[in-house]
Amino acid sequence: STLTIAALMSISRALGVPMNWFFQDTGDPASGERDTIVRKSARRSMQFTNLGIREELLSPNLREPLELLLSVIEPGASSGEEPYSHNGHEAGLVLQGTLELWVGERCFRLEEGDSFAFKSTEPHRCRNPGDVQTK
Repeated sequence: STLTIAALMSISRALGVPMNWFFQDTGDPASGERDTIVRKSARRSMQFTNLGIREELLSPNLREPLELLLSVIEPGASSGEEPYSHNGHEAGLVLQGTLELWVGERCFRLEEGDSFAFKSTEPHRCRNPGDVQTK
């Protein structure tokens, strides 16, 4: 089955769970680091294969209000044509590649080193218009 991010948001709302609930937990709870450290090899991840997007959870747990993600967007891939919104705030830094970001009716083109922040309640979506991965 393939889903857009907007569809996954709808499913998470219907189930009454945050979207990050779908992240796979690969950490070792016996290590004692689970609530403080995230090792690269133990990151929880979610793959939107049909969209060409992979997200890795950089935050050590999902109980805190701050959630850090590493998004890898393949060339030409997007979060979908349908914008989505949810509670919270989003911020990001383009580490590599180019990102087109729609927030409300505005469209921004961000290059490596550019950053952004907005309220997640505004409808938003993104796309990689380039020919290399966007991180």
